Amino acid sequence: MLPPNPKQWDNEHNGLDLREDLTLTLDVELPHMQAFALVPHVTVLPHGAIPVAAKFAEYLRIEGRSNWSGFSLRIDDENELVLFNDAHPVTRVRATLMEEFFHLRLGHQRSVVRVLSTGAARSYDALIEHAAFGSGAAALLPYSALKRLLDEGQSIRTIANRFSVSDELVQYRLKVTRLYRRNRHAVRSRAGS
Repeated sequence: MLPPNPKQWDNEHNGLDLREDLTLTLDVELPHMQAFALVPHVTVLPHGAIPVAAKFAEYLRIEGRSNWSGFSLRIDDENELVLFNDAHPVTRVRATLMEEFFHLRLGHQRSVVRVLSTGAARSYDALIEHAAFGSGAAALLPYSALKRLLDEGQSIRTIANRFSVSDELVQYRLKVTRLYRRNRHAVRSRAGS
């Protein structure tokens, strides 16, 4: 059930633990909004649902493009607000929300955002960001399901559709779980048939 890449074991365990908490099998789409019910006092909204958020969200965009995906804000001592970019495709929103979920679940230290005259800048901790994204990706697409579908000859697109994730997320999982070589071999085998 774990990939041959030990660097991914914590992420895989985090993803499997979430699926267990939600009583999900490994081969079904993860209902990402249900995950937030496991974290008390969290509200999840698209940024467009909060008019003032759209104004401040402009600081997180580059040249008017919708580059930011989501973030969480502590409202008070108990309450958390998670905002996501509703201009993104649902597959990206799902990955973003799972990343934000794992930031909260794993108790990650928050980034600091500074609004400057030239835009916004935020602190960035690569280890924290990789752990949250990697855990979210593992929850959305578990290694064992990915391996089994790949062994069955399923395409990246078919796997992505089955789990409601992007092709890019499937490719990311193939790389970090070291299944990409198996995938290249499967693609060559199918092409030669």
